[in-house]
Amino acid sequence: MSGRPSALVIHDDGDVLDLLLRLFEGAGFDVMTAPTAFRARTQLDGQRHVEVVVAPWDVTHAAGGEAYRWVLQHRPDLRSRFVFVADEVPPEFDAVVGGRCLAVPLAALDELVRVAQGIVRRVRTPPRGVPVTTDRPSLLLADDDPPLLEVAAELFYDSGYAVTTVESGGEACIRLELRDFDAIVLDWHMHDGSGADVYRWILKNKPELAARVVFLCESDSDDTGPVAPGRPMFRKGQDFAGLAGVLRDIVKAVRR
Repeated sequence: MSGRPSALVIHDDGDVLDLLLRLFEGAGFDVMTAPTAFRARTQLDGQRHVEVVVAPWDVTHAAGGEAYRWVLQHRPDLRSRFVFVADEVPPEFDAVVGGRCLAVPLAALDELVRVAQGIVRRVRTPPRGVPVTTDRPSLLLADDDPPLLEVAAELFYDSGYAVTTVESGGEACIRLELRDFDAIVLDWHMHDGSGADVYRWILKNKPELAARVVFLCESDSDDTGPVAPGRPMFRKGQDFAGLAGVLRDIVKAVRR
């Protein structure tokens, strides 16, 4: 890693907040603190650079749970950067975080730091197929099914693309706001912003990218017509050769 990693530490108990502050400063982090969910949202809404968020877990009362729910709606790019402090993991934890985050007991301070450092390493490591500079055509792939996303990313990488993967429509919009892609492949049905939602965002904010979009679906009944007339749609796991051909045509037109 280069440079000091950045952390936002959230806790509504002042003594615990001070303990966590000293712990992470001692581990080499630049630390911001927030004693309430409101203060946490202020830090995150200000687009400050945050590589890891350390927070208590309580989906109804504690600041960490409230902050995480806010992130799911407003900063989905940060949703896998949380490590939660929880002596007992409640049954609803996995349903809310979807396997993206871990919970560590407060007593296991070394483990808490180790998990946070692992998150920072992941944040700072480019996804496979996305080197800093590349002549490969760039492809944004959005799907909220992690196993399918991983398989599709491998296929596109092997087909010659520099692949950027996201697990939600909201995160896809964030990536598109930051940069353009030669081709864009969107799952039609996603829980946090559908492919149709992303397409509407593109039409409003970057209409020149609309012709680069291809959709994936799970049912023959899905239809792009009402939202994206003329844009191609392919069933997941079927006709990859046809999909690859459409993407080649898109890239040729973009790089003409």
